[in-house]
Amino acid sequence: MDSFNAIVLSIFLPFIAALLVPLVEKVIKQRVGWFSAAIAFISFILIGQVTHNVVEGHTIEQSITWLPSAGIEFGIYVDGLSMMIGFIASGIGVIIMSYSNGYMSHKEDLPRYYQYLLLFMGSMIGMIFSSNIVQLFIFWELTSITSFMLIGYWRSKPASIYGATKSLLLTAGGGLFMLAGFILLHSITGTFDIPTILHNPEIVQDLKAHPLFLATLILIVIGAASKSAQGPFYIWLPNAMEAPTPVSAFLHSATMVKAGIYLIARVHPIFSGTDAWFLLVGGIGIFTMLLAGFLAFRQTDIKAILAYSTISQLAYMMTMYGYTSYHEPGIGVAAATFHLLNHATFKACLFLVAGIVAHEAATRDIRKLGGLRKEMPITFIIASIAALAMAGVPPLNGFLSKEMFYETSLEMGHVLGGPFEFLIPAAAVMAGVFTFAYSIKLIDGIFLGKRHDDHLPEHIHEAPYTMLVPAAFLALLVIFIGISPSQAVHYIIEPTTAGILLEEVHLHVALWHGFTTSLMMTIATFLIGIAVYTKYDNIAAWQNRTNERYPWFSVNYVYDRIVNGAKYRAGSFAARAQPGPVKTYISAMLLLFVVLGAIPAFIVTATLIPDSMNFNVPAYEILILGMMIIAAVASAVLRKYLHAIIALSSVGYLVSLVFIYLKAPDLALTQILVETLTTIIFLLVIVKVPQTFREKISNTTLAKDLIIASAVSLIVLVLMLNATQGIVSPLESLSYYFVENSLPLAGGHNIVNVIIVDFRGYDTLGEISVLCLAALGAYNLISSRGDNQ
Repeated sequence: MDSFNAIVLSIFLPFIAALLVPLVEKVIKQRVGWFSAAIAFISFILIGQVTHNVVEGHTIEQSITWLPSAGIEFGIYVDGLSMMIGFIASGIGVIIMSYSNGYMSHKEDLPRYYQYLLLFMGSMIGMIFSSNIVQLFIFWELTSITSFMLIGYWRSKPASIYGATKSLLLTAGGGLFMLAGFILLHSITGTFDIPTILHNPEIVQDLKAHPLFLATLILIVIGAASKSAQGPFYIWLPNAMEAPTPVSAFLHSATMVKAGIYLIARVHPIFSGTDAWFLLVGGIGIFTMLLAGFLAFRQTDIKAILAYSTISQLAYMMTMYGYTSYHEPGIGVAAATFHLLNHATFKACLFLVAGIVAHEAATRDIRKLGGLRKEMPITFIIASIAALAMAGVPPLNGFLSKEMFYETSLEMGHVLGGPFEFLIPAAAVMAGVFTFAYSIKLIDGIFLGKRHDDHLPEHIHEAPYTMLVPAAFLALLVIFIGISPSQAVHYIIEPTTAGILLEEVHLHVALWHGFTTSLMMTIATFLIGIAVYTKYDNIAAWQNRTNERYPWFSVNYVYDRIVNGAKYRAGSFAARAQPGPVKTYISAMLLLFVVLGAIPAFIVTATLIPDSMNFNVPAYEILILGMMIIAAVASAVLRKYLHAIIALSSVGYLVSLVFIYLKAPDLALTQILVETLTTIIFLLVIVKVPQTFREKISNTTLAKDLIIASAVSLIVLVLMLNATQGIVSPLESLSYYFVENSLPLAGGHNIVNVIIVDFRGYDTLGEISVLCLAALGAYNLISSRGDNQ
């Protein structure tokens, strides 16, 4: 299989498999998780087929026609960056879906769970291999929608719904800002194609000199920051922890939150090397890594601690990708890329450990845990490896990327000079201190100290192997990369860094480089971290007191005020605009139609009745028209439904008779079929309702209805008469337009068929969409009543 087909299959195979999951579940029952894991593994293998080309320094670009009229193609772009994220998304996907076999109860809605996971994974892979910004945006928003479904998987939990809604509003909303940035990018560069922009220095220079450069950068960074929970957008991630733990491990350690980091890395060659890039990307990163690391102290839920640590660790990467100067645009790229890989391993491992602990101890509250090292020794070892890696302790992989972070911070501080020569490295060390403290808290709070017998089950034991093995595999990966980084660096980090910097890269990563300044910073981090940890509970208590005293000093407070205010105003408006009776809405729409229709009817047109009207009508047509009027009036005045329906249907059949006289038998046949079907449906419906009209209409109401109906009829009559004759000179009539354009635009000689099939094609699509939405709404209304209603 060639590279293009392999990558395309790795994208769409999860979508296809998601459709098959309910059928597979009927056959293999609760083991459907292994089917999903197998699909993820196949995607992993398919991505692996392109590895040798990328490691050798090649990129893969190929596309097929998609929207030729808009100049958009469906294409893939494979380089080191997309390959690494693809491996992480599919590889962690295999581990998570395997782990879910032990974590998820058999009583859960497993087909829906695995369908969501596969849809998300396919969206993620599709996004990272997209070669144009339109395709990237579509898959980007698909990840927002599917993550919304995953976070809100437990629909009966209000906290789950709140977290899912919050994540969707912020990430999808940020995506719209990103779309605006993409539109500006296209307007400046003239292309949607990402490789075309990346590999053309003239386009990049023109972009940096363009007046809209800063606006484009800001809009794209907002999209990336919202997705990766950076800056003020960090608030959605802690609430997203209401998702099942495997979902948190998948979305919030390795995939969804990495999408924003991926976008920053992808556009790095386009925007870096400027002050704006450093201030925006680096500034947001430094601010977020310090804030999130500090706020992690007051969290008592294991997953909440991991959420804030994730925000802080992602900010590490933002900071390093933000390190740039005009002469050295990629100062921190290699370090950020290596930390991106390492974070995926130790953070996914920690989330799986959190799931194991909650599964066995029936709580995630770290205040109720403690002393579990004897009952869960394997879990204790796995958790210690992952937490120490996050703290940057050698010889684990986190130590290596943390050292590189310190080195690049020193380099960036040196480039800026002045006070920044101290401030930038100091901020890096402070972030490391916070990381060290909450990492030790995870080990100490869960496994060390005394057991809280009053809060824990009497018998706690290790989780089943289906849960332990995936976590243990990740822990081994953490150790392997730490002790022997050359393999990961050569086959993953160097091609990825080269894909971002667009030049050949050779890195030397080792545990020991001598007594360097960065090593001194690491030692200082450990010493200060131990001192801070002794005051951990005091700091957390101070944060709680401050939060209680100044609740308004919080981004969450602002978010809730905005969202709740919007709900209240929308509810007030809806109460006034939708009082209840359907007749009110119909009357309002008809009156609006009268007003809007009167403008062209009485202002634009010269006369109400066009002078060119032909009143030389044959006698048989007058007879038919008279019968139609009588039938229409009868349908309105008859007192029984059956009689009224027959009268109404007569109007339709008489219309078909007119078509026959006008020599349009195909149109007449269509009219007869539609009228017959409508009559049958009406007759089936009236069987279930009273056979006579029981509603008593007052004279006042009747007068209002007559006025509205007469006005609408008059407007329709005037509009149709003028439309068929040509509304305003030199505009021609409707019939003239269709006669002139049916063949050149639609290729059809039968004008009636062309009108129905081609010119009304979008109308029909819209009607079908409305009917589908109405059906979904009706289904949800019925489902929401519950089983006992």
